[in-house]
Amino acid sequence: MRKTITYILAITAAAAFASSCENAKFLDQYPYSQTSPENFFTSETSINMGLISCYEIINGHKIPGASYVQRGSYGQGLIYVMNSPSDDMVAATSSSDEGLEMTWGNYTESTRCVRDTWKVMYTGINRCNTILHYVDRVDMDPAMKTQYIAEARFLRAFFYYHLAWNFGGVPVVEEYDSGGQEPRSSLKDVYDFIFDDLHFAYQNLNATGILQTSSANKYTAAAYIARICNYLAACKNHNVGADLVAEQPLNDFSFVDADAMYLEAEKACEDILTNSSYILIPDYTNLFRETTKTQQYQECLLLAEQPLSGAEGYWPNSFYLPSPTNNTDSPTVYGGRFVPTPRAFYMYSNKDPRRDHNLTGRLQDIRKDGTPGKIEVDVEGYTYYNPDPPRAEITVKDENDEDVIGPDGQPMKVEHPLYDSPTQTYLPIAGIQMCPGKFRLCKVDQLQRSYQQHALSYPLMRLADVYLMYAEALAFGPSKNESKAREQLRTVLLRACGNDEDLCDELTEYYHKDDFLEELLESRERELIFEFSRKWDLIRFNLMDEKISSLNDEMVIEKYIENPEDPAYIDPDYLKFQSDGYLKLGIPTIKQNWQPHKIWLPISEEQRGVNKSLSQNAGW
Repeated sequence: MRKTITYILAITAAAAFASSCENAKFLDQYPYSQTSPENFFTSETSINMGLISCYEIINGHKIPGASYVQRGSYGQGLIYVMNSPSDDMVAATSSSDEGLEMTWGNYTESTRCVRDTWKVMYTGINRCNTILHYVDRVDMDPAMKTQYIAEARFLRAFFYYHLAWNFGGVPVVEEYDSGGQEPRSSLKDVYDFIFDDLHFAYQNLNATGILQTSSANKYTAAAYIARICNYLAACKNHNVGADLVAEQPLNDFSFVDADAMYLEAEKACEDILTNSSYILIPDYTNLFRETTKTQQYQECLLLAEQPLSGAEGYWPNSFYLPSPTNNTDSPTVYGGRFVPTPRAFYMYSNKDPRRDHNLTGRLQDIRKDGTPGKIEVDVEGYTYYNPDPPRAEITVKDENDEDVIGPDGQPMKVEHPLYDSPTQTYLPIAGIQMCPGKFRLCKVDQLQRSYQQHALSYPLMRLADVYLMYAEALAFGPSKNESKAREQLRTVLLRACGNDEDLCDELTEYYHKDDFLEELLESRERELIFEFSRKWDLIRFNLMDEKISSLNDEMVIEKYIENPEDPAYIDPDYLKFQSDGYLKLGIPTIKQNWQPHKIWLPISEEQRGVNKSLSQNAGW
């Protein structure tokens, strides 16, 4: 596992444009209190340290000149930016937590997530540019030098990929000592630059990266080539942002050759699936646990990584609801700020094991009757908890819709698990709600951390996604091989079923859609929900407007059982949203706030003040 560097390297000394920052004055400052890059980058060891500092940007919280910028990395804020808004999650309208604006859809150029994403990504780009500037001066084995160059170029492309997906055309900066006054480039020029870096990385990286399991390798580069190719092809085929091009010509996808993109994605995925050592690990849930990093390395081509060792860590992200600890002050107490929509729940069969792991009830240490609200499980010697929240209490009615009176003279009540799974309880009218439980923390006293910290590593690219990208390229590219594409969906589903062929057959039939695109997008969401995928799928297939507007803010979507005598019958009144609940408030909020131009984030006034050549995106 890579080390966590707790100090800023000399690489940051030239970061004028990179941190692009709180005020223009910072651009004229030179941090002489740190070692200069010229004196620092003199050996392979220093280049290695510089590379580590580039990876730190992915999950970091602080950068020079901008201090605390957790809202722009996967440490916290980028989770909001890359996940939302979408149709699978709404947020509490009563909370003031930063980042909620992304989920509400009312983000502006002053939203901190928007501002910090720009800063953090350009800091990463600058660190990569600094390595690329100085590496040729260092005496080392030529083959090893090529590896450093290739890995730095992969990371530079990775940072630009985040900028291009979120902002569209952005300034392309190749020099580490840029003055920060470059204008925005067109989408075509930005993606030409990204592909140039990725192709170099793919052709020159080894199967194992410099930093071993924590490092990008040739197959990581191939996977990002496939992801970007599929994104561009879909955007071109579905006229994404076409109505905005007249106002902002930079963000125009007309340059894309969709067939060529899909074909390149197909070939890149084939290489990974045929030649890499990555596998689909047997237990899907172990991709999302704090302590199962060895298994994560087997499937994940890239992680936003937190180490298990050491006393440092970050407060768990409120976007997720990790498993509870023994401490009542654990971060789980506020995990209900983000609520999956009913449609996200109902896209799963009740027999799909992923549903009850990814979407859980509120986590409670003790129920009102004194019984535990969680079930203890052992995973590789670490203690985790599966949520087992209270059941819905329903009053028994007679044929005249009158309360049935029990022996105690009071209305008779029964506990009823709403929905069709004993592990799920979701009763909006009673205040019980669904929560994102995909990422799980272990028992707090089993790690070198307090309840205020965590060691979660988030998958950014994993083999299951490669199978799904391959399916897309096969179905919509020149091959037009829908049959083979469906085989890829089945491979992913089979693992989710624990390699139970009969269950996989049943779910394959249950999930089948005549429209392959519809089936593909649902397959991607069931597998990748809350993993930075759904928002971009809706944008690139031009479905965001339709899906946001179709969210139901009146009643939980349910196939009602009409016979009250049926044991599974639930009074429809219990399926209505709580009048002041997050769903009842959150769904209308996002429907009201969403506008088509918001597929692109705005360029902040702060950045346009620093760099007068920056133009704004359409509609802002």
